[in-house]
Amino acid sequence: MGGRWFTLVLMASLALACGQVRGDEGAVYNLHLYTDNGPDYTDLDSFVSTAMQGTATPQEKCIAIWRWARQSRRQTSCAQEDGRLIWDPILHYNSYGTMNCGVISGLNIACFLRLGYQGRYIQLGDHTVSEVSWDEGQSWHLFDTSMSFYCFNHDGVVASCEEIRQAHGCELSGGKSEPGHYYLYHGAPACTSHLGPGGWRYASDQPVAYKRTLINGASSYTDGFSVSEYTQYARSGRRYVLNLLPGQSYTRYWTPLDRLKKTPAEQRPDYYRPLKDDDPDNQHGLNNIRGNGEWIFLPDLESPDCRNLFYDSSAVEIAPGDLSAPNVHPQAVGEPASVTFQVSAANVITSMQIQATGRLGKDDTLAISVSRTGGIDWLPVWKAEATGSEDIRLNLRDEVAGVTECLVRLEMLAKSRKTNVGLDRLKLTTLTQVNRRTLPKLTLGTNRVRLRADEQEQTTTVWPVLHGGRYRETVLAEHGVHCTDKADGIYKATLGSAVNGKPCWATWRLELPTDVTALSYGVVATNRSSSGYVSVQHSFDGEQFAESFRKSDGAFPFDKQVLRTVEGTAIPSGTRQAEVRCEFFSRGGAGTYGMEGIQDLWMRVRHAPRIASFAPLEVTYNWTEHRTSGDVTRSHTQVVRSLPCDYTINTSGYRDPTMNWIRVNLAGSAPGALASRSGYSDGVDVGPGCEVEPVRYVWGTNLAKGRSYTTSRPSSERSKNGDSGGAELTNGVVIAPTDYATSDAVQNATAFWEDGDPLVIVVDLAAEKNVAGVRVCTHQPSAEYCHPAQVAVALSSDGKTWTEAGTIRHNDLWKPPTDYEAWEHDDDPSYQNLPAQGRLAYRYPLAFEDCRPARYVRFTCTPLEGRGMGLSELQVFGRVQVIPNSWNKSTVHSPEKLP
Repeated sequence: MGGRWFTLVLMASLALACGQVRGDEGAVYNLHLYTDNGPDYTDLDSFVSTAMQGTATPQEKCIAIWRWARQSRRQTSCAQEDGRLIWDPILHYNSYGTMNCGVISGLNIACFLRLGYQGRYIQLGDHTVSEVSWDEGQSWHLFDTSMSFYCFNHDGVVASCEEIRQAHGCELSGGKSEPGHYYLYHGAPACTSHLGPGGWRYASDQPVAYKRTLINGASSYTDGFSVSEYTQYARSGRRYVLNLLPGQSYTRYWTPLDRLKKTPAEQRPDYYRPLKDDDPDNQHGLNNIRGNGEWIFLPDLESPDCRNLFYDSSAVEIAPGDLSAPNVHPQAVGEPASVTFQVSAANVITSMQIQATGRLGKDDTLAISVSRTGGIDWLPVWKAEATGSEDIRLNLRDEVAGVTECLVRLEMLAKSRKTNVGLDRLKLTTLTQVNRRTLPKLTLGTNRVRLRADEQEQTTTVWPVLHGGRYRETVLAEHGVHCTDKADGIYKATLGSAVNGKPCWATWRLELPTDVTALSYGVVATNRSSSGYVSVQHSFDGEQFAESFRKSDGAFPFDKQVLRTVEGTAIPSGTRQAEVRCEFFSRGGAGTYGMEGIQDLWMRVRHAPRIASFAPLEVTYNWTEHRTSGDVTRSHTQVVRSLPCDYTINTSGYRDPTMNWIRVNLAGSAPGALASRSGYSDGVDVGPGCEVEPVRYVWGTNLAKGRSYTTSRPSSERSKNGDSGGAELTNGVVIAPTDYATSDAVQNATAFWEDGDPLVIVVDLAAEKNVAGVRVCTHQPSAEYCHPAQVAVALSSDGKTWTEAGTIRHNDLWKPPTDYEAWEHDDDPSYQNLPAQGRLAYRYPLAFEDCRPARYVRFTCTPLEGRGMGLSELQVFGRVQVIPNSWNKSTVHSPEKLP
């Protein structure tokens, strides 16, 4: 039996050793990885600075924040952990992205405050929004990220809630003055299908199905609203910690891993954080928010330097190459020994698999426990019961899920011989939930990938649960504390004074395995009276506390967040602990909703790394290109030998590639036995030839609105939505993204034609006018009626002699203007078999090379083979301005207005 056991262990060790590197190699800490296709979501400073890149004015900066906020989340129920809403932008955007109006408004405010502006929370009768002021409160400006909307006043400045409520009028409303005018007639171009009460909020979650009309949106303001005078609703300070040690790799997948693996239903909760006890993608038919990450940590326990891979250890001995002893075992008989590994997962953990081989002698002890709180408290998850070899297979979910880092500790005790008990090998596979909206993607053409790193230090974070008495799980000491049953009181404390007239306090301590280099913490202090106070303090010896903040008045906001970082000479040399104390004093109201106290607390400690040297790392992208000849899956691996590092990846095809996964690992630590191939997997750099020209359009007056037109063949009767009265294509009503085809809401917005010969439509402008360009608005509600294969546009002054002006092609919709805002289901997998996938409605722009006089405009629409066409509106413009600008971060949405 012993020989067979030895053979099995040897084979298993050899198999697991593939991809391992020694513990004396270098490491990388606090890595930033992003592309020029989106912001850097590592911390709030990085997010706001990269989101605003290319902007100049305060208004442009705030529009950029709005744009990236709406693209980073989906409108649905709000993510929670331990009964607490996720209010921090960085934590939310990286791992969750599921929220309604209340939370996204708070996330916006946190960003506005970081810009140095003022922010406030607005409660409407049926909705919540945020406002920003960049001029010390002299003016305010509404940004509704939940409904994907903002609008301008007559001066071209983003309007406030109060301005929307007031009555205004202009030529767009026919001179009529009414409340809600700015909302109805001056919406940002990418936010509205068309102007007027019947227009849709084009980029919202379900514009037609949920009746997201402009009149419904305006009524939220004209019916009255209130400005929060007590609370700020802003939290921040968390960061995305991406560290790489030898033996670690992190692969993030755009498609959920349980779908890729066809995981049985009973195991699927291992892959997500529940939203209303279900998969986030099942909320409101989202299907497009959640991805997964897979952390693999395979420490080489056969290396004499494997101690460098430990987070902490006590009384252990390393015996590499000695087959008679476990690789890691106690250093003495009768002395408790332990080794601890840290899983710094970057994203929120959903589950973990522990695979290990251990040995156990008679009366020895071998056990595993985990900590979600930086080692403050521990949960036992396994204990050996039989002697001999132990093939350990654990699948943990609730024990580790809901945090971004955890500790795994193996405890050993030798009863008679120290080499009878110990650990031979270990593999930790940690699944995370990622927000696919914020993964550093590639787009069509040339992509610049950017890497840099912050402090090369290890990080330990704890976010204690405070409500329902659970603060006792983590608190070091307390005196006179009252605890509420629920979290997120916003204007009231969760922990506060239990007695009046006496100072009450609670203290938390983090103990670190190496020297502390920095302490950061965030506390939300609540004080509603000048007769009491809340004091926030820190200490590095548990005796001398330094006060960093005191709230001793009832001034706005009640939910005052305190963010502090202590570093450098303020930390005594050799310090290995950090404490935060919150002290409360209530003159009256102790133990009630009015008590002085705190709502929230987190601590983050940076401490000296065990591996200080830098090691080259590998970044591998895998994607599928969509070429006219067929789909091609490719990958690219970059070996990064120093930081910062910028490099480019070129992609080809007729639209953005489908992203599959991105992996980071130290060179030599890629999972599996295969070594990574540097460069492109097929050895071909396709070059920058497919780069999309970054432009946006500003349109003048629509000359075709209300004009008559003729068609070469009748619309479809079978579709039950034909061109009623031959007027729907110029009635000024543009369809919004929807899979509705025959409902009342779309009857006057769209019409369908069967497949067959090209459809020729001639619009009569009633008189000769200068024509500079057109927009063709189309509708793809199903596989039967789709966008045209192409639309050829020609001009004529007499209706007989025609001059070709340009051609629109179906796949132009994959190369939209830079200010295009896709609706929330644009990348929904349920539409992936449609020709345009989820791009159900599109306004094709075509600016002519020069402005030409014409009375008649001809649109020759050719259907896709075997499919009918959905047409919504034909627009003709006397003036079009084409503005080159950056593909993403310098994009701003200006008023659509030409002189």
